[in-house]
Amino acid sequence: MPGARNRAASQTGRALTFPRAARLKRRRLIRSLFDRNRDDVGTVALGCVRLLYRAVPRAQTGYDVPVQVGFAPGRVRTAVVRNRIRRLLREVYRVHQHTLVDLFAHRPETLTVMVLFRGRPETATACIPRDLPQALERLAGQVAR
Repeated sequence: MPGARNRAASQTGRALTFPRAARLKRRRLIRSLFDRNRDDVGTVALGCVRLLYRAVPRAQTGYDVPVQVGFAPGRVRTAVVRNRIRRLLREVYRVHQHTLVDLFAHRPETLTVMVLFRGRPETATACIPRDLPQALERLAGQVAR
């Protein structure tokens, strides 16, 4: 499928990569997104996707990247389905990541985002490509204010 990646990159004029440094892996940062007592954590929910986000100083992330993202497929019984949903979330985010990366490219902080799937596993292939790009646009609008 390398041809599709090159075609998508040439249409947008951007590199559509998702490097390891852009993955949200630090427990401390992930735990802070799920802390209900924090005032600086925002939420965007749309369809089957929910985004939790928070801006943190870049020194806390350990990498010099504008956005770090983690993916959680929710409570799915089988590992095969869970991994398929996680791959789909990652792929749709990778193609549409520029909406957030452009906002934080020149800011001193990093946007940490957790993408949660909150739908039925049977509908994942239809609802994730429909809902995640719209949720990212809505998040970009909230962060820009």
